[in-house]
Amino acid sequence: MSKQIGLGVLCAVLMSGTAFAQSAPKVEVLHWLTAGAESAAIKVLADGVTARGGEWVDVATPGGGSDARALLATGLAGGNPAGVSFLGMGTETAELAAQGVMRDIGGYAREKGYLDSVPDYALAMGTDGTDDAAIYALPVAFETQNFMWYSKPVYAAAGLTPPTTWDEFLAQAPKLREAGFIPLAMGAQAWQINLLFNAIVLGEGAPYYDRLFVTHDETATTAPELVDAFRILRELSKLTDDGAPNRSWNDTLNLVAEGRAALQVMGSWAGAELGNMGKVYDTDWGCALSPGSPIVMVGATGFQFPKLNTPDGEAGQDIFIDTMMDPVVQTAFSVQKGSIPARTDADISGLSACSQLAAEAVRDGKGAPYTTGVLGSEVRGLLTDYLNNFWANGSITPEDGAAEYGRILSANS
Repeated sequence: MSKQIGLGVLCAVLMSGTAFAQSAPKVEVLHWLTAGAESAAIKVLADGVTARGGEWVDVATPGGGSDARALLATGLAGGNPAGVSFLGMGTETAELAAQGVMRDIGGYAREKGYLDSVPDYALAMGTDGTDDAAIYALPVAFETQNFMWYSKPVYAAAGLTPPTTWDEFLAQAPKLREAGFIPLAMGAQAWQINLLFNAIVLGEGAPYYDRLFVTHDETATTAPELVDAFRILRELSKLTDDGAPNRSWNDTLNLVAEGRAALQVMGSWAGAELGNMGKVYDTDWGCALSPGSPIVMVGATGFQFPKLNTPDGEAGQDIFIDTMMDPVVQTAFSVQKGSIPARTDADISGLSACSQLAAEAVRDGKGAPYTTGVLGSEVRGLLTDYLNNFWANGSITPEDGAAEYGRILSANS
């Protein structure tokens, strides 16, 4: 009897050990895609990981990118970061790679053929800037930040047409208010103010945007275009509602969706969210480049891969890479999120009308780059904090605002 029990226990132990050895590789995914359409997009990836035998562990930060970056930094410092981290691709990856805390996934991605169908300029965003062969992040989608999302019923009721310049919009604002509408839907969070300001600067002309943010031309930091951009920003700060402070972008978009506000400037992801709200393109809402913008503002979103100490850490990362670089998955992700697949061989026929507007320019690498791709994280933080202060403090003149912004940019470029 005792021998039988002993044999039974031994078999149970052995079976338990086998099950443990065959457990699904776990992948913790840090992201801030928590709005309705964004959540549907991240579910596409989660389902893909599960289908490939991985175990998805969701680490979502509703507070946005700044909270996610802080959580990543804490994990890296403690030696236990999430295995995959969502990001707006640019200088952040290079800064972390230089610290030696990121995994070079270039060899794996190259062996799988994933690099052949992604534009070189997008792949470059995932390097450390010194060695193109070493890749620490891969893009899942392209996005644009400078879209104007407007309420067709509001503009019809006010007897106006969507503006093509900021001065035209400023002239429309009193009429919109008289008709009972909020002229500008705005969530006065620092990142949203920064997004709006960058669109305003692009409205000063693509050559000026390039001089200020890309080539770091010193004369651009004291140019009249910068003062004019701050003039527009100051006027826009007067055209929103009392609920603006710290309001999320999707709650702000709802003002447009419900016909309470005329327009919002937000990235391409807003189109998917409007669809998620049940609103119909060309009936309830329309889209165009933000006033004055001559071209799209292009950026890549993707995932970076910290070094891990767990036995199955890289196996989980590999499953995630296989999932995110599948062209079918990228298409499904972009349909939900309102973006454009990073792979040039992915089908884009099912994308929203607004994403279709930008797809050709984005894939050809034409357009103005996001500041995340051309400015370091430290200077971006300083500039964003200053814009937040300028927006909230009406006593700062456009001249003083431009002078301080130019000083920060010059001192840190």
